[in-house]
Amino acid sequence: MSDDDDIDARELREAEALARALERGYAADDLPDDALQTAALIRYSKDGGALSEAREDALLEEVLAAADRAHPAPASRWRWLFGALGLAAAAALLLILVRAPDSSPTALPAPNAGLLEAELARLDDPSAEPRFDAEMRAYRGEVYAALERRYGRR
Repeated sequence: MSDDDDIDARELREAEALARALERGYAADDLPDDALQTAALIRYSKDGGALSEAREDALLEEVLAAADRAHPAPASRWRWLFGALGLAAAAALLLILVRAPDSSPTALPAPNAGLLEAELARLDDPSAEPRFDAEMRAYRGEVYAALERRYGRR
């Protein structure tokens, strides 16, 4: 570029972003990587990357302020109390679940051959529906009996 009047707004924004990036040490995502790398090499070749003492102090203050914001104040006693109560409730629930009698799955009866034959017959002939219903009622009775033995409810 030979004339400063030829600079458009986009180039001006990129130049300002590049200057901020070189000053701060990191760049926004929209800054071209090649421009940032070139400018960083030129800056490094000038003084070997050394910072002035004032700039070091300013960066240290910024880092310490960011670290203070990242670590909130310690929790109050009430928070600790509620946290401990929640932990105790979770432990009690876990103890109840671990001590629950017979947590194995319930063994359900397998369908018998009569039920399977009735189902196949129903597929071929819709008039076989009553036989299928009777076989299914008997099978449901076996399943409900197994569940009643397991859980003891009706």
